[in-house]
Amino acid sequence: MATEKGRFDRLRKSQAFWWVLGYFVVLCCGVGLIYYWRVAYDFSALGAWTATALVCGGFSVLYLLVFLNAHFIKQNYALKCAILVFVAGLGFVFANPPLQAPDENMHFLRAYSLASGNFAFDQQEEFPADVDLLVRDFPGNYNWEMPLSDDHSIADAFERYRADLAANDTTAPNAETWIQQALPHLPAAAGMAVGRIFGASALVCMYLGRLTNLLFYALCCYGGMRCCKQFRSVLTSLMLVPIALFMAGSTSSDAVLLGLTWLFIGICLSDGVTTRRAVALALSFGVLFTAKYNFLALLPLVFLIPKTEWTVRGKKLTGKRWAWALAAALLLGTLLIYGAQTLHTALLSNYQGLTYQLGGIRPGDQMKFILSNPVRYLAVFVYSVYLNKGELFSGGVFGWRDAIVPFVSYFTPLLLMLSAGFDALCGARAKAKTGWLLGLTGVLFYGFTYTGMYLTSTPYTMVQILGVQTRYLLAAFFVGFALMAMLCGKTMELQKMTCETTQKTPPEWRMLHISFVFAVISALLLFQTYYIGA
Repeated sequence: MATEKGRFDRLRKSQAFWWVLGYFVVLCCGVGLIYYWRVAYDFSALGAWTATALVCGGFSVLYLLVFLNAHFIKQNYALKCAILVFVAGLGFVFANPPLQAPDENMHFLRAYSLASGNFAFDQQEEFPADVDLLVRDFPGNYNWEMPLSDDHSIADAFERYRADLAANDTTAPNAETWIQQALPHLPAAAGMAVGRIFGASALVCMYLGRLTNLLFYALCCYGGMRCCKQFRSVLTSLMLVPIALFMAGSTSSDAVLLGLTWLFIGICLSDGVTTRRAVALALSFGVLFTAKYNFLALLPLVFLIPKTEWTVRGKKLTGKRWAWALAAALLLGTLLIYGAQTLHTALLSNYQGLTYQLGGIRPGDQMKFILSNPVRYLAVFVYSVYLNKGELFSGGVFGWRDAIVPFVSYFTPLLLMLSAGFDALCGARAKAKTGWLLGLTGVLFYGFTYTGMYLTSTPYTMVQILGVQTRYLLAAFFVGFALMAMLCGKTMELQKMTCETTQKTPPEWRMLHISFVFAVISALLLFQTYYIGA
């Protein structure tokens, strides 16, 4: 009996046993998923055995990548996190049909133009025929000219695109984009340029652009997590939150902006400032602010960096001097980038005045209305945040406002709350100054975001601000759940624990694994929404 118990204990402690058992569970999940699709959705496009083999094969590849990452990559949390971000993001790259991310058709066209070597902004630019066909055959659901429906599914769109390419005489209206930015589209343009060199079609170029955007996002996650010393669980969960990976795996500029957001926040939560980090902060902040003005709200986070010595041109800046010097560097870098972008647009653009989706919107007049009626606007702002529940429960709204996965919307807030609980000890040790700066950043971010949408998407006579989406507020979510971690920690009096108190498994590692699994499940559900349940 003792011998059998000893064998059982050795088996239980064996990593090989758990990996083999895990692989068996993964295969069972693959078989169960196909059975569920065939019963619930009458999935019969492929034979049962063929579909099961494909799904189990895909699960096996994913499991192998996780195994290799666990055993053959050095124990570097930032590196492992970035790898899992990239692997999970691959699911969204291919689960999301072409051009179905918000405004992805326009972002794709801008990146494709840059990939062609055209750094000007021509409203009447002529794109290749296959590009025009791609934009026509894969309209977003928000495009009312040809909404996807039972009569025009994603599968039909792929078939139509292939048929149109085969028929060389098939043409489509000339595609156009209103986007006049270059910097946030350079990663996607790099991938598309590689595709163009090898003569790839517009569809292949689009997927290459998605992959390079995702790679850039993962690299930013690596840089941010490498620097970050506080609230690492919360930051990990937001790097892997489905809506962030959905945008990172698209040709949208939001892939670059979200990556730079996590890089900026990670450096602000680091153990000190260096010249290299200051340059990274300035570049990140400059690109973010130039693209969307609401990122100005992130500036107070700079004062979270510990007051360490910073040597600039042989001079040591200590005390409060370094913080103001860093803030000045950020603003200077932002002005330079903004000026260069503005000059670039002014010299190389033939666009007419920007039109808005709803008529009667004039930002200047609406700003005057806000300044002359501040109390009314405050009421509209509070009501809009309340009505939208702060966008906390819209994490499963993909593809603008049409592809909705309720499971993701319900469980995303729970995942973020769990990450706050994991960071409770970190929150307990945080200073009161950290809480005030986080709170200020959150309020400013919500205020700037909603006000921006009020100026550009909402007639001033309305009592609800239109157009706000979850992806706009992910940085605000970080500060909100970091504050929750502080509240949890200090309420439970965890601050009494010594700084030497450690855990066998750091909480961010647990959060990484949970967030990765949730992201993979979310990608599968998105694939199911578009390809199986359509």
